Amino acid sequence: MIHFVAYLAVIEALLAVWLAATCLVTLARSSWWQKRLTRSAEFGPSIRAAIADYVGGAPDFMVLEECVRASPHDVAEELLAFRQAVTGTALDRLCGLTIELTLLQRWLEEAESRDIVARRNAFRRLAFACAYEPCRRQVGERLVRALGDADREVRLTVAAAMVRTARLADLERVFHLALSETLLVRMSLGETLRPHAYLLCERVVPEVLRSGDTPRIVATLELLRAWERALPIKGLPALMGHGETEIRLGAFALAPLVAPSPEIENEVLAGLGDPDVRIVAAAARAAARLRLDRAMPVLARCARTATPPLLQTAAAALADMPPAGWTTLQELRSNPNPATAAAAGAALERARRKAGL
Repeated sequence: MIHFVAYLAVIEALLAVWLAATCLVTLARSSWWQKRLTRSAEFGPSIRAAIADYVGGAPDFMVLEECVRASPHDVAEELLAFRQAVTGTALDRLCGLTIELTLLQRWLEEAESRDIVARRNAFRRLAFACAYEPCRRQVGERLVRALGDADREVRLTVAAAMVRTARLADLERVFHLALSETLLVRMSLGETLRPHAYLLCERVVPEVLRSGDTPRIVATLELLRAWERALPIKGLPALMGHGETEIRLGAFALAPLVAPSPEIENEVLAGLGDPDVRIVAAAARAAARLRLDRAMPVLARCARTATPPLLQTAAAALADMPPAGWTTLQELRSNPNPATAAAAGAALERARRKAGL
């Protein structure tokens, strides 16, 4: 019993020490932040004025040199704040200040830090500076290596900076990074790459689609589908008949986004007769978006004979193909199969409401 009480006393003492240390650290951080805020309020106006003067054409940046010695963090943040307000030559002068003030070298050193916050800030600032070619030359391959950083935020920041260069090699690196990331990150990177979708589809995507690497092909099809725009995707009919179901599903979803062709239409019709209900559903949706009249008899048969939810998918596809599809649904409303009649009626009513009828 005595030993147990002593043990509890030791634990209580350790907890007290831990709480005291936590409070001291919190107070120290609070004091540090307060000092930083005070310093920012003090230097901010003069830094902004000096940056505006230099960007506007003034040759002298001595005031900024003094500010860097006093508070390099504040100068860095004010430079980044100006990023959205300037373009062209003014942007070049703004980014060039990072070299003149030796900030670029400082950020390169901080990019090697094990402190994740410091590293994130460093790459955020390097990404800004790399809008200027001389800065890109000094940064060199550091951004490329950072695409493999353990921190997701660093990878996304660097990827966005590389896309802004619009160079094919950089776009290709970011595209391949997107394929290896989670779906959420892939969609985020996909939005960044969207303006370059056509170039990527011509120069990068075909190689991936021919690779035989199923996960990367599926990821590529997801990315292309997310762009939701007409794309020059070569070899899509072959992917629609691929041996891997996930690849086929992705290819069917892309069919409406490429130029119509007899080969694609034939694959859609073949998909409507596939034994896999997922393929049939994907083919039905593709047929609707392609306005494929040849598919309507098959869709009507699916609506009569299939089981939910496939018959609902078929009915929804017919609803997207007026006026003939609506006529077919009107006929199916009187079908003796109650599930068919209900699905046809619901799909037709939704379509009419959507059309304002």
